[in-house]
Amino acid sequence: MRSRIASIENLICRDPACRNVFALVQRDHLRLAALSLMRAQRVLLTSGFPILGAGVGETDGPPGVWALGRALSMLGVEVAFVTDPLHRPLFEALGARPLLSWEPDLLGQWRPTHLVAVERPGRARDGRYYNMKGEEITHLVAPLDGLFLEAESRGIVTIGIGDGGNEVGMGRVFQKVIRSIPHGMRIASTVDTDYVIVAGVSNWGAYGLAGALSVLSGRDLLPSVDDLRRSVQAVVDAGGVDGVSGRKEVLVDGQPLSKSVEILQEIRWHLLPSIGERIEGLRVGILGAGQSGLAVARLLRQRGAASIRISDQGSVEIPPDLEDCPWERGGHRLEFLAGSDVVVRSPGVPPHLRIVRELMERGIPVLSELEVSSLLGGRPLVAVTGSVGKRSTVSLMGRILAQCGMRVAVGGNKGRPLSQLLLEEPADRFLLAVSSYQLESIVRFHPEVAVLLNLGALHLERHGDIQETLRVKGRIFMNQGPGDLLVLNRDDPRLGMLAERHWGQTAYVSSRTPVDRGAWVTQGRIRLAWEDGERDLGKLSAPFPENLLSAVVTGAFLGVDPERLKASLEGLEMLS
Repeated sequence: MRSRIASIENLICRDPACRNVFALVQRDHLRLAALSLMRAQRVLLTSGFPILGAGVGETDGPPGVWALGRALSMLGVEVAFVTDPLHRPLFEALGARPLLSWEPDLLGQWRPTHLVAVERPGRARDGRYYNMKGEEITHLVAPLDGLFLEAESRGIVTIGIGDGGNEVGMGRVFQKVIRSIPHGMRIASTVDTDYVIVAGVSNWGAYGLAGALSVLSGRDLLPSVDDLRRSVQAVVDAGGVDGVSGRKEVLVDGQPLSKSVEILQEIRWHLLPSIGERIEGLRVGILGAGQSGLAVARLLRQRGAASIRISDQGSVEIPPDLEDCPWERGGHRLEFLAGSDVVVRSPGVPPHLRIVRELMERGIPVLSELEVSSLLGGRPLVAVTGSVGKRSTVSLMGRILAQCGMRVAVGGNKGRPLSQLLLEEPADRFLLAVSSYQLESIVRFHPEVAVLLNLGALHLERHGDIQETLRVKGRIFMNQGPGDLLVLNRDDPRLGMLAERHWGQTAYVSSRTPVDRGAWVTQGRIRLAWEDGERDLGKLSAPFPENLLSAVVTGAFLGVDPERLKASLEGLEMLS
C-alpha cells in the first residue's frame, strides 16, 4: 500500500504549468493524511480561490473538495463544507452539502476532528493574500485560513492541498516556496497544516487523496469520468472561471479536462490487481507493433492471456507466430481496442495520442511494456536511467557481473525489451536501460537496484522542463523498500532531493568527492566504501566514471567480493 500511495504522490505532481511544485513535496504526507482521515469522525472542508479581474472563483478547488467530500461520505465519515459568499454559488452548484456559513465560533459549534483546505488562499508574511503573479487579492479573500490557525489549539487535524505555494498548508514548506517558486518571497503562505499535499493542479491533489483512501480501504472512492466533467461544468455554469485565462471556460488551470481525466484514471489504475494476478482470461490490446509491442504480445500469450489484439499506425509486416491475433494497421481506432481489459503501450507511442485519451475515458488502463513485463517476469531487475549513458552503463555492468560469475542479461531502452529477454534468456537477473518514456506509465515496476546517472535538458517537448523530467525519472524507485538500493550521482546536485523521498538504501557515486557509501574517484583511483570498510580498486582508465562507478556499487550491493570486482575490472582493462 505504501508504495502505491507513493506512486500516486509522485503522479499528482505532474506539473503542466512548470511551477517547480515537485520541489515542495513532503514525502509520505499523502499516505499519512489518508491514514488520519480513515480515523476521522467529522471533517470540515473548504476551498475557493478568487481570480483578480474576474472577481469570482476558479474551477480549481471546488470540484476537488467536492470529490474528496464524496469519498469521505462513502466511508461513513460525517462531512460539511464551508466557504465565503463569493464562492458559495459554486459549492451550491456542486451540491456540496451541508454548506455552513463562516462565523467566528464555527469550529466550536461544529466540532470537527479534521479540517481540510483545497486551493484556499493562505496569508503571507505581511498578513495579505496574493495570487501566483504576486498580485494582491486581499480585498477578495475572507480569512477562512484563520480556522486552520485556530485548529491547532483545539486539537483538530489539518490538511492543506495546493499547487503554487500561496495556499493554506504551504506554510509547512515556507522556505522551499521562497527558494523554488516564482515570486515566492512575496506570496509564500505562512499557514501551516499537519499534512500538506502538493500537486500540479489542486484538484489533482484532492483526487490523489481520494485515491489514497481508496488504496487503504480497498474500495474505489474516486469520482467517475462523467462526474469529474459534470463537476467542472457545474462550477463554470455557476459563474466560475479558469484560473489562468480568467474566462468562463471548461478548463482547470489552463488545462483541458482531458488532462484531469488522465490523472484521475492513472490514479484509478493503482487500485487494480496486478496483471500477474489476473493474467488468465485477460483481454489485452497492444498499441504499437514495434520490437517491444511484438515481444510483450508473445510473452502475454505464453503466460496465458485470453486474447491479444495488436494495433499499429504503420503498415507493419505481421509475424507468422502472431497471424492469428486480430490486427489493425494504418491507424488506431477505439472500436478495435475497446474490448480490452488493459492496453500495453510501446515506448515509441506518445502518451497524449487521441487513442490513449479515448481509452482512458473508457476506463481501460494503458500501461507500459516495462510495467507489464516486470509483473510477468518474477526475476530480479537492475534498472538504470539518466539523460545520457544508461545503455553503456548496463552493458558495462553486464560485463562486470558476468566476469564475477553472475548469470545476467542486458536490455531495455533501444535494446532488447524486458519481455523479449524473459522469452529468450535463462538469466537470473536482468539489467535494463530505462527511459523516462517508459517510466511515465508504470504502477508496480520494482527493481531491486535503481540507478539515476544524470539529468539533462532532453525530451523537454514531452516533459516541459527539467523539474518535470526529474519527477518522471524519480518514478524508477517508487516501489522500492528497505531491501532495495537507489544509486545517485552526487556530482549532479539536482538528484540529491530524490534521496529524501526514497524508502530503501541509498548509495552515491562521484568523480569529484568522497561519499559515505558508494564509490568515487580520488587522484585517479577508484575507492569503494561498503559494509566491510573502504577499499582501493585500482587506477581508473575508463571514460565516464559515473558509469563504471555505478556498476561497481551495484556489484557490491549484489554481494560480489570487492577483490573479485577489482579483478573483473582489470580483466576488462578498466583499470591501469
